[in-house]
Amino acid sequence: MKLLTLLLSFATILSVSAQTPDVKDFVASATQRGTEPVDYIFRLFEQSDIVVIGERDHRDTTQYELILEILGDPRFAERVGYVYTEVGCVNRTDDVNRLIKNRSLSDDEFNEELYSYLRKGEVFYTLWEKYNRVQFLKGLHKINRDSRRKITLGLTDCDFAWEDVDSAQEYLDIYNGPACDYRDSTMAANFAKMYAKQRPLKGKRKALIITNQPHATNAAFAKRDYLRQGRWLKNLFGEQRVKIVMLNWAEYRLFDGRRMPLVADGKWDAAFEMLGCKPFGMDIQDTPYGATPYADPAYGNLLWQEIADGIIYYKPYYETVLAAGVRGIVDKEFEEEFMRRTNIFYEAMGLPKTSLSDAKSSYDGFTAVEGTFPQKAEEVKAQIRSLIPDK
Repeated sequence: MKLLTLLLSFATILSVSAQTPDVKDFVASATQRGTEPVDYIFRLFEQSDIVVIGERDHRDTTQYELILEILGDPRFAERVGYVYTEVGCVNRTDDVNRLIKNRSLSDDEFNEELYSYLRKGEVFYTLWEKYNRVQFLKGLHKINRDSRRKITLGLTDCDFAWEDVDSAQEYLDIYNGPACDYRDSTMAANFAKMYAKQRPLKGKRKALIITNQPHATNAAFAKRDYLRQGRWLKNLFGEQRVKIVMLNWAEYRLFDGRRMPLVADGKWDAAFEMLGCKPFGMDIQDTPYGATPYADPAYGNLLWQEIADGIIYYKPYYETVLAAGVRGIVDKEFEEEFMRRTNIFYEAMGLPKTSLSDAKSSYDGFTAVEGTFPQKAEEVKAQIRSLIPDK
């Protein structure tokens, strides 16, 4: 009987500990611990050497407003100097730095060189059509042009070059090979090699890494010996030298084709509304945010403080924007090579052949939608505001 009582008590404790805290608890925590996001990132650099930002949807342009604000702060070039991205194959690193560090280019000349670089292929898809890549590289070039010290960009994805691929089988040999199949460890290893060659600034090597949230997590799949990039980095460099920060988003892991549930059933976002949507960044260890269950069963029953060190709320989720397509990227001269890659990729993926016009429609154009898509932003806003408790 005593054993049964003990087990029931233990189960009750577990149940209570797994419950999401109240909205007012999140408000109090952010009020007490939150600080302006850019200053928060630089505070982390005072404590650690490597800061990982877990970005939202690859198409999200809003997040790059914040990222460019961080990079454009004079402290970044002077104290850190190096930024790394998931997007971009490692073998293109020299090419992209020649581009973003060329101060002699006018805006028109830079745009021409940028398109030429993008057509080479930064990734192992036909092209990378997410518009925030253009936004990011343009912004980084402007920062370098106007700054005394230049920022270096490192590309961490697996080695790949379209000029070395002539068939679907050759493509699959690379795509299914160990470097691409185990991308998280590959990206961590590629970063480590470049990081070791960095020139120390003020006696220290510092680096900012931008990678999608699934890769940024300090976690491993529960039923598979597969570590995420964030976990690899902490294993390689040490728990305290690496800090992982997630940007506010929704539960992308639970997307059902129609909607993505809000984090903590919307309580995080409701708290942000109660704070007047004033941006903040904060550590989440031993806070209501950290005690929130992480809604991805693939990693087991984890809390947010187990997969990240901090969070940043920059703008409301319903104000984010998804944008894809680069107008003019597939010009007349590039059409033949574009279709060659498209045909190889489609055959490798088992897709039916497509026409030039249909293939171009996904790349050579521009489409922007609400970041909550396919849900309406107003619907999400109303949902969030309905959770705000009465005073």
